[in-house]
Amino acid sequence: MFVDTCKNVAYNLTLGDLNLKQRTIFWCLSLILISVSTVCAGQELVLHLSFDALDGKVAKDSSEFGNDATFKGSPKLIDGVFGKALEFDGKTSGQIPDHSSLDIVDALTIEFWALVKGGEAIQSGVEKGVAWVSGLYNLAALYNGGTILQFFDLPDACNDENIGPSIQDGEWHFLAGTWDGKTILLYIDGELEAEMACKGELKPNNDPLFIGARGGSGRFLTGALDEIKMYNYALTKAELLKDMEEPTTLPVDTQDKLTTVWARLKTN
Repeated sequence: MFVDTCKNVAYNLTLGDLNLKQRTIFWCLSLILISVSTVCAGQELVLHLSFDALDGKVAKDSSEFGNDATFKGSPKLIDGVFGKALEFDGKTSGQIPDHSSLDIVDALTIEFWALVKGGEAIQSGVEKGVAWVSGLYNLAALYNGGTILQFFDLPDACNDENIGPSIQDGEWHFLAGTWDGKTILLYIDGELEAEMACKGELKPNNDPLFIGARGGSGRFLTGALDEIKMYNYALTKAELLKDMEEPTTLPVDTQDKLTTVWARLKTN
């Protein structure tokens, strides 16, 4: 058996199934996978809420970490961009218990589809923390007439200046923010809308991760969210576009390549 640790895909093979040529290719492929695993170890999808179903008031996380969100208020499923989405009425919010996978230090991607209507001047999408405290990060669906990805621990100039255009028009928009430890990038519908040099490091807090509100008590979202995903590294624009077009739980590049190679092996 060999495992692609970056994509969490396991392939069960026995050498007895292979001829000499296939065995040679198999071992070469295994060495490639070891190299890939070394390069991208630790780069993980840490949260994926598709909202295609609710278990009572719980939205299941499709990542390997089980960061399920429990909602307060009146969570309601509506038609989304992909399958179902979760409607927020300005009183509903979700909470995910603190977990080490959510303790971001030096890189981050948060993305979701958002439909923003009226409501408060600031409306949280995904936010780690109950207040403006150390370790807080936030991708706000609405921030004083715009959108923003912000962090408490970074220099003050980084907190509130990288504001993108407003998406408060009652339509679905794909909002994504990335930070690689040096630069904050904010994308709307796949286009880069805000960029700011912002070097630093976060100090993890022990607060829950909140969906659709800050601390479950303010900055409530009025609208809907679909396909929330969070990574502990900065995705490229090409990777974001792939998620925007097809929000699968696991990246498929390596899996597709290995499947193709194995299919060729079996025909030789």
